[in-house]
Amino acid sequence: LSVQPPVGVGGAARGTMPPALQDAATANIVKTMEKLVSALVTDSDLIQSVTVLPIAPVEQSGPRKSIVVAQKGPGLRAQEASVMLERVLAGTLHKDYTYAAGAQYMITSVQEQSFYGRLLSMSTEGGIVVVKTHRFVVVSTYAAPVLPAEAVPHVEKFCDDLIRRGY
Repeated sequence: LSVQPPVGVGGAARGTMPPALQDAATANIVKTMEKLVSALVTDSDLIQSVTVLPIAPVEQSGPRKSIVVAQKGPGLRAQEASVMLERVLAGTLHKDYTYAAGAQYMITSVQEQSFYGRLLSMSTEGGIVVVKTHRFVVVSTYAAPVLPAEAVPHVEKFCDDLIRRGY
């Protein structure tokens, strides 16, 4: 029996891992992502929240409880996460308003792997940064007085680090 990465974590399926190894591999990815996400939010006054969504499902031996791998701060609701992931993968996130943690955002800028937008609220200002890495979609929000010029490079650097780590 060969040990292979779980489906969705390393790309295409190349084999099947025993459930105990799948759970260990999944737990390791989740633990690493939770640590990195927590550091991004707590080590900086720039980012209000971060949610990490898997591009392909991370295999688990039991039923899946959430499509969210890790999150810190006001989180995405299940429906928001599902729609966000679908629209990012289709490249259509900018074609309609998007929602994160119950707030409405308008995407104002589209890059090859990133979407940037502003919060549509009369009572507060802020924005959203959505970046696609090899394995994940990272959704982060920021609130005033933080400016896009401060938040976007911070999140992009975080995602570049994820890519360097193979995520």
